[in-house]
Amino acid sequence: MEYLRAFVIGSSILVVLPHLYAVANLDEAKLNYTYKQYSFAAPIYYGLMNMASLYLAIVLQLDSRNRYLLIGTLSPLIVISFSYFFKTYDYSNPEWLCYGVGLFIKHFLIWNVVVYSLNNWV
Repeated sequence: MEYLRAFVIGSSILVVLPHLYAVANLDEAKLNYTYKQYSFAAPIYYGLMNMASLYLAIVLQLDSRNRYLLIGTLSPLIVISFSYFFKTYDYSNPEWLCYGVGLFIKHFLIWNVVVYSLNNWV
């Protein structure tokens, strides 16, 4: 039941909305995917990552704060690697750097403020 709860929290609109908003406002010429594809994949990704963070917390005996610090660091690395490897964006090197920094900030805040709060509230 804990894993289902983790998936629901991770895939909630409060978690995914900032990413949906950001993708909706990107230049479509730079995207190699559709908004529809992203709006389907993002909640699944965050739900599965929250489940993975629960698993890691149990295995590594992490408290809630350290769980989200860990996943807040791993998650953007996974997304950046995936995006770069599969060329999901047509970015120049400076744009990739800006994307990476922005993604680290966004993921860190999402995991350590939004998801952490939802996990303690629900």
